[in-house]
Amino acid sequence: MSSSIKSSPYTALREQILTLALRPGLVLDEASLTRQFEVSRTPIREAIIQLIADGLVVREGRSARVAPLDIDDIPPLYDALLISSRMIQRLAAEFRSEADLAIIRSKMLEFETAVPSQRGALLSEANYAFHLAISAAANNRYFSEFYERTLVGSLRFNRACFSGNIYATRDTGEHLATTAEQHRDTVQAIADHDIETADQLAVAHHTLARRRLEKVLSMGALSVDSNTDLSLTR
Repeated sequence: MSSSIKSSPYTALREQILTLALRPGLVLDEASLTRQFEVSRTPIREAIIQLIADGLVVREGRSARVAPLDIDDIPPLYDALLISSRMIQRLAAEFRSEADLAIIRSKMLEFETAVPSQRGALLSEANYAFHLAISAAANNRYFSEFYERTLVGSLRFNRACFSGNIYATRDTGEHLATTAEQHRDTVQAIADHDIETADQLAVAHHTLARRRLEKVLSMGALSVDSNTDLSLTR
């Protein structure tokens, strides 16, 4: 990835898409973005190309749009996430180093620190960073690339689960507490090189996230538009 992709346009656009500040289906206008970031069109186009590779933007003719949140994508996406998370946690438990473990623990604590705020963007990024640290400890770039792509794919659905009065439910605090507890158990299994327990915890963690999503869906069709409240309130 070029240095221009790593700089402001790509990073900022990715964050805005993942936090739903840029809504699904929104056209990314290159001219407007060049003015916003005060750059030429080249880094904007490079950023869009990378976002397409990430699955966060889709090309429609000459236009680029923020990828839709399609309910039909949920079953195959979460099936892929389950398989990849199990493998990643097994590998992390087997191959992690002490340096890896220290990073995983620090990311776990960052998530726990974010829990009281109940801020959707902060929580989703902290959770993402925690799982990326486990992915790095797996020491297999092929599995990690697959896992991280599915993880990114799930982030916007997770963000919608914790956004606004329509989607946030009264058990948000309980759900976050269980998530933090599962994180701690996972870290312990990885620290102990306990491969089978790490695998089982990946399944439990996936089940927790999927049930949360199913609960949101049962409350009404998952949709995000310009009127959707994306704050995290209960």
